[in-house]
Amino acid sequence: MGFTAKAIGCLLLVALSAVTGYHFGQNSEELKNARAQISTLERTIEEFKAKHTSDAVALSELRLAESASRDELDRMRSQLADIERMSKTNTDRERNRCLRLAVRYKEVVDRADRAIKFCAENHK
Repeated sequence: MGFTAKAIGCLLLVALSAVTGYHFGQNSEELKNARAQISTLERTIEEFKAKHTSDAVALSELRLAESASRDELDRMRSQLADIERMSKTNTDRERNRCLRLAVRYKEVVDRADRAIKFCAENHK
């Protein structure tokens, strides 16, 4: 092998090394960017998981409050039914009608309060 062939071989080897090194460097930079994006996505996923858990707990509490409110309203209706059965005069009936309206009013206000509380806690 002549000097020229060795020189050309060395030049090709150097050129190949430079190209390979450039590609490894480029791949390394892309890998760093990909890792940064993965890290960002993982944090976002964790934030959404925490928010989902918080929403689930809030919804559960809302359902419990709604159930308790329904029980209270049923109790009030039952008491009203008993009072109505015992009422004898028009005055008693008028008072009972007012009590019925009060129960319906309380039911509507309780629903609105729960909805407002849920929205305030979970949609800031």
